[in-house]
This record gives sequence, structure tokens and C-alpha cells, in this order.
Amino acid sequence: MTIRKLKEMPYAQAHIEIDDNGNTFLFSYTTLVAMIDSEGWVVIGGLYSMTTRKHIGAFMREYADSDYKTAKQIYEDGYRYNMYTGEVVEI
Repeated sequence: MTIRKLKEMPYAQAHIEIDDNGNTFLFSYTTLVAMIDSEGWVVIGGLYSMTTRKHIGAFMREYADSDYKTAKQIYEDGYRYNMYTGEVVEI
């Protein structure tokens, strides 16, 4: 397991965990809020507070080559998004 800070927000109360299978998890404070699995599927667990939304935006820019707007849309619509293929499917 590798643990990193967000490059864009190094002092934020958020961190990234990358497991041995290549799955990437975003924790805001101690809550798991987003993940990207090894195949590139992005899943957002919730939008939470304004601060957590900033963490999600930074995570999306850094790890998914996307933005908060995309994260919000897939969460609200109940989808997951493949960052490699652009495919969107229901959860």
C-alpha cells in the first residue's frame, strides 16, 4: 500500500491510498469518498462538505484527467465513469 498527499493540496486533510492491485482511493479526513479501480473505473461515494468537494476536484484533476463537474454528475446520476475509455455505466 502506498499513501500520498494530493499534489495540488499537500496540506489538506486528504490523502490517497494505492493498493497492491492498482486501485486508488481518496480519503477526505478519514472518509473514503472516491476511488479509481485498476481498470480505470471512477466511483464517487458522495459529495459531502465544501472542503471534501475541493478534495474530490483535486483528485479528479490529478488522477482521472477530469474535473469536479464530472465527479458531481456521475455521483448524482448514479454512474461510474471509465477514465480510459470514456464509458459511463450505472452502478
